[in-house]
This record gives sequence, structure tokens and C-alpha cells, in this order.
Amino acid sequence: QRFRPMIRTCCTMNTFPRLLTSCCFVAACLVSSSDGMAISSSKSSKKKLLTNARQGGSGGFGTSQPTLVHIPCTSSKSQTLINFLLNQKSTGMNGETQIGFNADTGLRGLYACKNMKKGEIICKIPSDCALALSDPGLGGDDVPTIAHEGRNFLLMYQQELDAQMLWAPYLDTLPSRNDASFNPSPDFWSDEEIEQLEFPRAVAGAKERKSEIAAVAAIEEDMSFDDLQFGTWIVSSRSFQIQMSGSDDTSGGPGAVDDKGRAIAKPHKSIRVLLPYLDMANHDSDNANSELHLIDPEKDDAWFAIRATRPIAAGKEITLSYGSGIHSSVEILLKYGFVPSENKIDAIMLERSIEGSIETLDEWKTTLEEDLEAVKTAEGSMKSILQLRIKLKQAY
Repeated sequence: QRFRPMIRTCCTMNTFPRLLTSCCFVAACLVSSSDGMAISSSKSSKKKLLTNARQGGSGGFGTSQPTLVHIPCTSSKSQTLINFLLNQKSTGMNGETQIGFNADTGLRGLYACKNMKKGEIICKIPSDCALALSDPGLGGDDVPTIAHEGRNFLLMYQQELDAQMLWAPYLDTLPSRNDASFNPSPDFWSDEEIEQLEFPRAVAGAKERKSEIAAVAAIEEDMSFDDLQFGTWIVSSRSFQIQMSGSDDTSGGPGAVDDKGRAIAKPHKSIRVLLPYLDMANHDSDNANSELHLIDPEKDDAWFAIRATRPIAAGKEITLSYGSGIHSSVEILLKYGFVPSENKIDAIMLERSIEGSIETLDEWKTTLEEDLEAVKTAEGSMKSILQLRIKLKQAY
């Protein structure tokens, strides 16, 4: 609460409406995720929610703690973020969960330090610790493209000095272009590289993102295309897109239908928010073990939380399903910069011949066997290109 005056002050800008970074208004309007992780919500209730508060006041890791299968992150930046959040009454990050690196892949993620039950709140942060990327009152109308939200991120949190100082514990943990873990989305590639994706939906999506970034950069002073592109990647790959309540009402009133008798729906109104610590949970398309959860969304002291959707053993990685479990590998690559190892949505997309798909294996320029051989020595963008082509060809 003591940060709220500073938050509201540092988010006041002359170039666009003041944003309610505390997200209290946001939480009051949320119903579900339209493009980000799966979201549920509930009122505070001991019967409904299990907390992960430690029992008996024991602190730290004792000898009875199980051996973890990851490499714990010991960086001062991560600990500074945790301390910052704990000071704001966040829970679940003081011995219950841990930031760590996968021993095989080296990827950073969140790991359980104790056994978690289905329905248990794994960790949570107050809504005051969420960073809004557009005006909640406008439901996304002020940010017509993801590039506009990338612009807001740069202007509000990286270029505004007061906000930069306030949110430094979080901003310092975000990836940089030089990080080995940076997975550039296809809009970072050349047009020739994008064309090698072959899949029309992927090619069009990558070029569209690049065009959107160029259009916004062209009208923004003191903001280069490269800076905006990376800011847009941060927003696209790490933010949670939230649908606002009431956004699915029919545009023509009750009973309004089109010429085929189908209900006419208004476009979904949504906003994106950055959620420190929670955004370190990695993706699993088919076997995610947790979800984003809202506690008391109608109150000023609402909470954003990660909740277990099934039992999680100590030492296991905590994962979310990006895209509410309805994104194909094409969308995952375009938005997040990687190709998932498993994704049942790919087969559904191909079976239904969704617009922008390649209907048969014969229409590809290379065979699955050729791509499997080529990926063994591929690097950089070509590796991602081949991974997507292989993933899609295996889904027929």
C-alpha cells in the first residue's frame, strides 16, 4: 500500500492516459484469459483455497528437505526481487518454491520445494505488484497491436526514471538481448529466413509483427526499431493477457445473429499485465501442472497467484500452459520464440484445415526425414525453423 502513491505518480504521462499499475481496477474486471495463461478466480475461503504458508515457523532448507533435480539460482538479482515481493506480503517464495535452472537444458524456471496438493496456492503476489501495459478502463482499445504495448513498456517502466527505480528489482531480472536464454521470435529474422518457415500462417504472422513494430517506431521519437522490437518481445513472451468482464456480450443486443444464424459477438476486450516472479514459470502445452489464479478479484487487495491443477512433488518444475492451452506450435513460436516439444493442438489445427495451413505433407518443399537430418547441425533461426517444420509434419 505504501507504494501506491509512487506507482500512480510514476505512471502519469502526457503522451497517453494514466495507467493504474496497481491493477486493482484490472482485477475487479477480470473473468478469464483470452490469449495468455489459463486463469481461474475465487473469493478468499479456507474451504476453497489451500495456502502454502510454512507450518511451525521453520525457516530455510533443513536436512529433511528432498534433493532437488535442478540447479538453484543464487543470483543477487533474483534474491532482490524475492525480497521486494516479500516486503509487499507476497507468499510462496520463501522456501516453498525456488527459481532454478534445468540441469539438462539450462533454462530458468520455478520449482517446488515441497509437495503441493491439487488446488493449493503455490505462490501469490498482490495486485499492487502487477505492471499494467495499457489503460484498464479502455480494455485494450488504446493498444491496437502488441507493438503499442511494447511501446508502453519502454515509456512507462524503462524510460521513466521514477518507475525505473521503483521496479528495478523486477526489471533487472528480465532477459536482455545478450542472454543465452533469449529466444528471438521470427520477427527478428530476415524476410528470407521467415519464408523458410513455409507454413503460410507462420510466415504471415511473423511479417505482420515486424510491420506493426516498424509502424509504431516510425511515429515515436527517441525510440529505435530495435529497442521497440525487443520491448515488444518482452511483453509478448512474458505478459499475461487478461480478458475483461462483459467483453463477450453480443454487439447487436440479446439474440443478434449473422446471416447463418450464429450469435454476433463483440471483439474481446483485454489488457496485458506483467507479473513479477509468476512469469518465471515455464510452458508445457500438454502437461502443465498449474494455472494463473485470481483471489478476491473484486477487492482492492486482490491477488495474482499460481495454483496447482494436480499434485506436484517436491523438486518438480512448476509449469503453465501458455495461450490457455489452445495455441498451436505456430502461435507459440510467433509469440514466445520457441517450439514446444509436445502440442496436441497442432493435429487439431491440421485436421480442421484452419486458414493458413498446409493441408497435406506432399505440399511441403522438404520431407520430414530431410528436416530431421538437417536439424542435427542447425543453429540459430534455422534450428527454430526446422523444429517448427518437423513438429507440424509429425502432426499429420
